[in-house]
Amino acid sequence: MRKNIFYYFKLFKKVVQKKQRNATNQKLLSGNCAGKKICSVSGATLTINNSYHDKKCANEEKIENILKKYLKNPTELFNYIKGAGTVVVKSPLASKILPFLKEEEGFILPKRGLKAFIINLLFNKKLSFKTPEMFIVSSFNVNEYVMVYQFYNWYCYKMKLSGFEDSTQEKFKNIFELTDNDIKELSFEEILELKGAVKRDIEAIDFVKNFVQKQSISKKNLEKIKLGKAVKV
Repeated sequence: MRKNIFYYFKLFKKVVQKKQRNATNQKLLSGNCAGKKICSVSGATLTINNSYHDKKCANEEKIENILKKYLKNPTELFNYIKGAGTVVVKSPLASKILPFLKEEEGFILPKRGLKAFIINLLFNKKLSFKTPEMFIVSSFNVNEYVMVYQFYNWYCYKMKLSGFEDSTQEKFKNIFELTDNDIKELSFEEILELKGAVKRDIEAIDFVKNFVQKQSISKKNLEKIKLGKAVKV
């Protein structure tokens, strides 16, 4: 009898492990990790990036157009964010409470647990251990550069790009505090997701830099036009 139970336990364990491997493989093959598609055949791996690159460029153009339209009027920009289904909260408590929770003012990913409970209690005026995606700020008159960075991340999250899972972002915040043992304990899937978070952050910083440069050039050209000078196209 004990022998039969042990046999069925081993069989059940193999089935569970197989399902876990299949779930991981499906996620990898679906291209949801760091915006890449990974195909594995007989031990060989092929990574495809080109379709992601085209999609990224098209979306950055859309983000630029939205920011050009609304950035000078923060209230309209936050109305746009609210219209996309994201909760927007303006509260003087933001600058005091968010640092305590190790969060920054701006885009807040959906949370679970005690942190979610505190955010809901103070900013959503309800009791729940789960929060929706949110923008929490002390004032709508936020720094433009910071807002461009936050808006870019929010837009990429709405596009369901990888790297914005809450657990991944929590690891990313403490990436420089990870020890060798911490890294060794990360699963292959967690490493890919963390790589996605790093990739998203670099893209956001690059976007801000390029956006500011373009805006600066536009202002200089406008001044030249006012002064009757020629403008290079």
